Amino acid sequence: MKKLSFIRHAKSDWTSPLLSDHDRRLADRGQKAAVIMKDFFVTANKNFDIVLSSTALRAVETIEIIKPSIIDTEVLYKKDLYTFDDQIMLDFISKINDNISSVLIVGHNPAIQETVLRLAESNQKSNLLTRVEHKYPTAAFCTLTSSIDKWTHSGDTMFKLQEFICPKDL
Repeated sequence: MKKLSFIRHAKSDWTSPLLSDHDRRLADRGQKAAVIMKDFFVTANKNFDIVLSSTALRAVETIEIIKPSIIDTEVLYKKDLYTFDDQIMLDFISKINDNISSVLIVGHNPAIQETVLRLAESNQKSNLLTRVEHKYPTAAFCTLTSSIDKWTHSGDTMFKLQEFICPKDL
């Protein structure tokens, strides 16, 4: 059984237009949303075998705020996750070590939203998939599960979308 979770980085600050995209920090609103998600992770007792994060500053700041709620979980920063392309994201997921059952990926849109839509069973009778189709807001979190044993099968298998939580829902 594999559990794949995603959190989109929180809202970034656009006040410095000359700053590179990779170096944009979180806006005040983004910091508040990340704290809301940290509190949700504590309340919901979220745990993962590993956290893999984009190296973009806004993603790093998001997971650094959330990290105290996921004690004893290693966070690795991966340049490959600084992507907006779902195919690159799927390729990355397929290379995750099979000993890892539960992973949280901190990244960017549209890669996250499109990856979730590609992996999720389209015949689910819930509004979760409809909500993801409509919008995947900053700091939103979702979890997908599958009975696969190997991450290389992730692109071949449909996952069940278990939850989709946005800071405004909390």
